Amino acid sequence: MIDWNFMVTYSPRLLKACEVTFGISVTSLALSTVAGLGIALLRLSPRRILSSTAWIYVWIVRGTPLLLQLFAIYYAMPMTGLRLDPWTAGILTLSLNSSAYFSEIFRSAIQSIPTGQTEAAIAIGMGPLQTLRRIVIPLSLRPALPPYIGQAITLLKNSSLVSIIAVPDLMQTAQSIYSTTFKVVEVMLMTGVLYLIMTSLLQIAQTSLERRLSYYTVK
Repeated sequence: MIDWNFMVTYSPRLLKACEVTFGISVTSLALSTVAGLGIALLRLSPRRILSSTAWIYVWIVRGTPLLLQLFAIYYAMPMTGLRLDPWTAGILTLSLNSSAYFSEIFRSAIQSIPTGQTEAAIAIGMGPLQTLRRIVIPLSLRPALPPYIGQAITLLKNSSLVSIIAVPDLMQTAQSIYSTTFKVVEVMLMTGVLYLIMTSLLQIAQTSLERRLSYYTVK
């Protein structure tokens, strides 16, 4: 039988750990979004050296496990003289990993825009940066949103890996509780529900944003 009293007693501690998970995820999401857009623009650059460099970065990051990347940054980088604390290492790893996936999402969304849109902007005298800011990015937001939120959800769930390097996130806190109380089922049930709530909030945000961005839909 499930010990409901135990779950009530320990739920505040897990809720507190959610703040750490959410903070790491939001910070990583912001950094990887900016980096991903930059990498996408490099992939689309007519300069071969820039596009090739961006392609190599995406190829390496998407082709290696996130856990291996975390170990490389936290355990291997000190050998080069650069030592990062667990929080910084976790955020940096998640940001670098997600930026590769976001770059492909943004690149495909940008390439889905009809060429007539950019040609019209150029015809009325808009420069490259102005066209990017006023035409390309707004029009690419809606097609990019579903896969973007999907990757954001993946990022949030992947943040559980930082527990391996002793960051007191939701998963690490859950492990600490059941290792001393032996209430594995109750702790994992509460942890799963909390992750489900956080990911559901992102899906709700997606629905709301899709309605708002319908203005930019190209007919």
